[in-house]
Amino acid sequence: MRVRLAGASMAVCCLLGLAASAFAHHGFGVEFDGSKCMDLKGTLSSVLWENPHAYLQMDVTDASGKTVSWHLEMITPNALKRNGTTRQDFTANMGKLMDARACPAKVGGDERGAAEYIKLADGILRIVGQIPERGMTPDKLNF
Repeated sequence: MRVRLAGASMAVCCLLGLAASAFAHHGFGVEFDGSKCMDLKGTLSSVLWENPHAYLQMDVTDASGKTVSWHLEMITPNALKRNGTTRQDFTANMGKLMDARACPAKVGGDERGAAEYIKLADGILRIVGQIPERGMTPDKLNF
């Protein structure tokens, strides 16, 4: 009887632990504003290739001429690879011009967001995000 109770208790603890980690991941709408997405033009300055999301940083010159570094979240590295985008694509285009369609973060500064599409200096359009904008297709991008 004690063995069954201990086994059942262990199973319940494992299930609760799995459920807690599943709720830890954020939804897009909680962190980013899909109604204020914008086009950014700048220079690719870094990439962070790790789970659960890959990140890129681009330096953008704002309307006043000041350079601002945007930190953009992308989908997972494995999902990027399935879409045909590799870490080497970013390293080969480091320091070069790029375009991004990004949705800003709701909190935490104007220089943080989630990328939907990017076009690196190699000219290839890449899907790198969740595409929260209804009806946004590559042919509607301004780059």
